[in-house]
Amino acid sequence: MTSTITYPLIRRDQSVLDSYCDKSSSTVTINDPYRWLEDPDSEETVQFVAEQNLISQAYLNKIPYRTKFFEHLKEVYNIPKFSCPSKQPNGKYYYTMNTGLQNQDVYYELDSLSKSTDQAQILIDPNTFSEDGTVAIQSMNFSYDGKILCYSVSDAGSDWSTIYFMDIATRNKLDDVIIRTKFSSLSWTTDNRGIFYTTYAGALNNTNLTNSTKNENKIEENKDIKKQDETTNEVAPTTIEVTRNDIQEVYFHRLGTPRSSDICLARCTDDLDEHFFSVVTSDDGQYLIASISKGTLNENKLWFLPLTKSSDSIVEQPNWSKLIDNMDFVYDFVTSYEDLLYLKTNAQAEKFRLITINTKTKEIKEIISEDKNDLLEDVTHVYEKYFLVRYLSHVKSVLYLYEMKTGRQLRKFDLPIGNISIWGDQHESEIFLRLESFLSPTTIYTCDLAQSLDASLTIFKRIEFDGVDLNSFTTEQIFVDSNGLDPSNPVKVPMFLVHRKDLEKNGQNPLHLYVYGGFSIAMKPFFSIAALLWIHHFHGVFVVANVRGGAEYGEVWHKDGYKHKKKNTYLDVCACIEWLISNKYTQPEKVSITGGSNGGLTVAACANMRPDLFASVVIQVGVLDLYRYHKFTIGYYWCGEYGNPDLPEEFEWVKTISPLHNIPTNPTTYPAIIVMTADHDDRVVPAHSFKYISQLQYQLGETMNRLDRPLISRIDVRAGHGAGKPTIKRIEELSDIYSFVSYTLGAQWHD
Repeated sequence: MTSTITYPLIRRDQSVLDSYCDKSSSTVTINDPYRWLEDPDSEETVQFVAEQNLISQAYLNKIPYRTKFFEHLKEVYNIPKFSCPSKQPNGKYYYTMNTGLQNQDVYYELDSLSKSTDQAQILIDPNTFSEDGTVAIQSMNFSYDGKILCYSVSDAGSDWSTIYFMDIATRNKLDDVIIRTKFSSLSWTTDNRGIFYTTYAGALNNTNLTNSTKNENKIEENKDIKKQDETTNEVAPTTIEVTRNDIQEVYFHRLGTPRSSDICLARCTDDLDEHFFSVVTSDDGQYLIASISKGTLNENKLWFLPLTKSSDSIVEQPNWSKLIDNMDFVYDFVTSYEDLLYLKTNAQAEKFRLITINTKTKEIKEIISEDKNDLLEDVTHVYEKYFLVRYLSHVKSVLYLYEMKTGRQLRKFDLPIGNISIWGDQHESEIFLRLESFLSPTTIYTCDLAQSLDASLTIFKRIEFDGVDLNSFTTEQIFVDSNGLDPSNPVKVPMFLVHRKDLEKNGQNPLHLYVYGGFSIAMKPFFSIAALLWIHHFHGVFVVANVRGGAEYGEVWHKDGYKHKKKNTYLDVCACIEWLISNKYTQPEKVSITGGSNGGLTVAACANMRPDLFASVVIQVGVLDLYRYHKFTIGYYWCGEYGNPDLPEEFEWVKTISPLHNIPTNPTTYPAIIVMTADHDDRVVPAHSFKYISQLQYQLGETMNRLDRPLISRIDVRAGHGAGKPTIKRIEELSDIYSFVSYTLGAQWHD
């Protein structure tokens, strides 16, 4: 393997200086020489992208098995994939299905469970939205009567979306079109006359809008958009928006009225500055519930608006009832019954409990008490008076049926170990459960509680996968001691290992560890065709580390890996790798780590902290510039996770972990790096990756050539942060990841 690369001379502007204040009140001046790369559409940035892609493609092209891996992955990826169905008031069932290689999942309608899915009818096929498959459905919701479908569509992976409406019976679009929305729940009123959605102040005034989305706010103009959508599949050119979205707004749209008439219910200004509203109508439709958080923090206020049976009562800037007006704990709305709101909360319960709060008296009553061992993860109201209750037990799902009124446990569902997702509805007796794990592709079960509360689960759909011999693989779960920042209080970090049953623990096995570690998101078991194929061809060990910062053990686990304790996340990763090395699974020269978004920050920070532990690092759409992340799009929402660098105390937190600013000087070793980003990522803007790879190549280019390890960047086009990415782009990306990993680890191909 020869990795000598002639890196381009990237312009450094020494005149760009920023001043920060540390906790001693001293001024810290930082040069940001690649500030110009923050403009994604400048000619100079476009040239930079082209040069970086030339380097990365030249490197990837010389990997002898890259094409073989891609072709085999494409072959075995070509199996049907189903989502968990839902049953709507029209008595029909809806789900997504991908035949295998379709760029976007197709939405289907099935009349009866007695029919085969082969008899299902297409509801919407997003593959018809564009020729290149980069226009995708972001979210959808059915009206209360099940007659109208509301769905949002995004272009090239953007977080911005356009909302459309469709008559389900005729499959005809309605005239209503709501452009420039973001992070909308699409909740309906019970009279089926309108929805609630969210956007940001000034969204319609953005100068970067394409011709199809410039300030249309009248029904007549929206009719022209509808005609355009139905007559062409051409993709209009789009540009990425990187400016900060400052003020979130909540609106109500009544069908048949222009966008300009939509009613503003909340605006995040003054005391709500930098806050985020998530709104949903209650199952019975009598309340609009608003969960209000500071950015992405989970602690929230809980406000509500009483809704009458007619949406005519909805008025501009209403007087919200502030049921909980502090942000000390998490209060997740579950359902409502008369004057009672059912809430999942960690107030007086680290692992969460279920309570009711009376909207009139504010009396609190406990329904399901905290389990001292397992995390209460999800509660779903089903069949009028029951709850499906999902717990997380050491990162494995456990499902129960509870009585709603008393909180009495009625049943534990007998399911294999894995990750369970649920669909249920308070008006329906039928439930659907979707299960998958590292060695088991999707199985979807259904059960009709009207037959009996103990009714057996039957299989609605089981995905068969014979791309590799799954019986030759095994999964282990290990708990690793990690001292973290406080050696007097070590923790046990869970870690899943997937490998061949005949693995020899000789320290010579290539190992690929996936990690996230942030924002209270748990990394639960998942079925990865690409990872299994890599194990098959390279006899590797695939690892998922459940480090602090996630939600594997609730908010306590999250808070032990955020803000001033963020380093615990990275120390946990290092502890897991050290355990794997000491137990002869691998050695540092055979170790690769990967993560995306916050996970990209995680692995980049680990590479800087302990370059001796890793031979290869894959950074996907990573948050890499912690000095300026809060200045772009919705990055300021993350200040509660990382700290605000503009505040002296919190600047101390970020200055020691920001990957861009902590690349070691003259290291004796450093891992091979591939930085992966996309030109339309408007969540973690590509400037993070652009500036980081530039600094790496400038600072370590010569060193890495001596070490025979590359520093390259793969920049995708017409793609965003990940959601809605076409299947073929995913396969290409996964092929490049595993080819890069295998090549930089010196792994051997096995047919």
